Amino acid sequence: MEQKPGPGAKESEPGRGRGSSRAEIHRPENLGIAAAIAVCEEVVGHGGAESGSEAEDCPESDLQVAALASWASESDLWVSGLVPDELKDAGTREHFLFHRDEEPDRIFKITKGAGFGVFPAALTSALGIRPVRYWFADRAASPREYLRRLWLSNLEMMSHLDPEAYPVLTRLEGFVMRDGNLQIVISQPIFEGVPATETDIAGWFRMQGFVFLRAYTWFRQADGLAVFDTWRDNIMVCKGQIVPFDVIPIHAEGVLLESMKAAAVKVKMR
Repeated sequence: MEQKPGPGAKESEPGRGRGSSRAEIHRPENLGIAAAIAVCEEVVGHGGAESGSEAEDCPESDLQVAALASWASESDLWVSGLVPDELKDAGTREHFLFHRDEEPDRIFKITKGAGFGVFPAALTSALGIRPVRYWFADRAASPREYLRRLWLSNLEMMSHLDPEAYPVLTRLEGFVMRDGNLQIVISQPIFEGVPATETDIAGWFRMQGFVFLRAYTWFRQADGLAVFDTWRDNIMVCKGQIVPFDVIPIHAEGVLLESMKAAAVKVKMR
C-alpha cells in the first residue's frame, strides 16, 4: 500500500544503516515506515532514552497512538478490510499472523492488543554486580520504537538479500482499530529455508562486526547497533544466505548504550 508522507517525513530519516545505500533507504517500503516514524516524532521529538527514567512512557506512547490514528485517517491508511475477523494465535508474543490469497508469497502480521511488541531495557541495578546475562530485560515498546525496529530490520538485517528474489521487504500495510486499540499491520516475504544453527548465527553476526553479549544478544560498538531475540526461530538460512527476519535491532542510546558498552568490555575480560 502506498503511504503519503507524514509530517516532517522529508526532513527526518530515522538513521541510515551502516552499510545502507541511499537507494535502499528510498525503497518504497522503507519510505512508508520512515513516514510513520516521522509522525510519532512530531509529537515526542527525535530523542528519548531507551531505558531508565527517561524511557518513553505511557503518556508519550498515547500521544503517538493518537498521531498515527489521525495520520491513518488523513492518508487513507485504515486497512480493516485486509484483516480477517478471526485471527488465530500462532503463539508468538507480539503478533497475530494471517495470509492473503492475493499475495501468497507474503506473511501478514498485526500487533497484539494495545501493545507494540517489546523493547530492551537496561537493569541498572544489576550492572557490575551480576553476570551480564542479568543486565537486560524486556519492557513494552512505544509505536515509534516498534516502527524503528522495522526500519532497522530492513536496512541492517535484510539489505543484503537479492532484490529480485525479495523485491519488497518488511512493509507497513496500515492500521486497524480493534477492541478500542490501534494496531499496526505489516507484511514480510515468506522466507523458505531452514532455521539457522547457532554456528550459522554466530558466524554471520561476527562477520558484520558484532560481539556476543549474552544469549540471543549481539552488539556492534562502532555504531551502537544492538540486536536482541536472535534465536534460531527468528533467523533462517535461505538459498545459502542468513536472513534475520524477526529479530529486534535497535540503535542503543542513553543508559542502554552505556550498559551495552560496559557489557562488551566485561565479556572481553572473561
